[in-house]
Amino acid sequence: MLSEDAERTERSEQTNLCFQTDQSEEYFASRTINNRVALRLLSLRSREAQTQELVNQDYAQVVASTDGSALYFCVCDGVGSSYRGDFAAHYLGSALVAWLQEREALTGSIKAIAARLRQRMNEWAQAAQEELRRLPLAPDTPALVREVLEELREDYGSETVFLAGRIALASWETPLQVARPMEAFLCWMGNVSARLFVTGEHSFTLGGSSDDEGRWSTARGSRGLLNAWSMGLSTIERLIVYTDGLLPLASSLTELNDDELQTRARELLLLPENDDMTALDLHWLPQKERRD
Repeated sequence: MLSEDAERTERSEQTNLCFQTDQSEEYFASRTINNRVALRLLSLRSREAQTQELVNQDYAQVVASTDGSALYFCVCDGVGSSYRGDFAAHYLGSALVAWLQEREALTGSIKAIAARLRQRMNEWAQAAQEELRRLPLAPDTPALVREVLEELREDYGSETVFLAGRIALASWETPLQVARPMEAFLCWMGNVSARLFVTGEHSFTLGGSSDDEGRWSTARGSRGLLNAWSMGLSTIERLIVYTDGLLPLASSLTELNDDELQTRARELLLLPENDDMTALDLHWLPQKERRD
């Protein structure tokens, strides 16, 4: 099994806890946050990427407020046919999580939020493309290959699909001591999938779009449909977000313990069509299981 101590990236940013996958190696984290939420985060490179020592095209980041009032997250899947899809995944994932923490980010109607986010994503694209241009190609890249890569970088840039969101246990203005419904906001482009369980029997399936044009590009900005969804919830049990590399396990992700999840994911690497895979699992603990 993967070593949690060796492979977990954990850091503090201001007053928040942050977890993020390592695109250069395999990653697994499993821990309880603030005695309220059990977090699992798994990321594996495809067999080809591991063999050739390539980076993971997926990237995920989760930020938890230390007071337990909110979780912010993003799971990205870089587009392999673009130039350095791993770059777009990391850049956009980090930017989206930071944006979700802004006080004014989710104010107004869902239509207004989506329009404001699309504008921000287009602004990020311009800065990201400039940064992408500064990344050097390998010195031994043949001249013809270099020309093709430079053309791909300029015409398409680095691209990624994503699913991001915020789960808040109270509104920004409301003291934590006052009981309030949970507020869930999710946004996505492309085929990253999520299942949000209100109870064990009642769930929403979000993302997983078949819209092949839905993606973010450093060269072209937001392409295709940007989806946004919001709902107030009296209860929430679980949220699972995963990239398409884990589709064969989609129906069983809630049933697998830590060891089983890692074992089954590694078994997928034996399939001919294996891909990078990432799963974020957030499980809100029943009151009787908390220690606070």
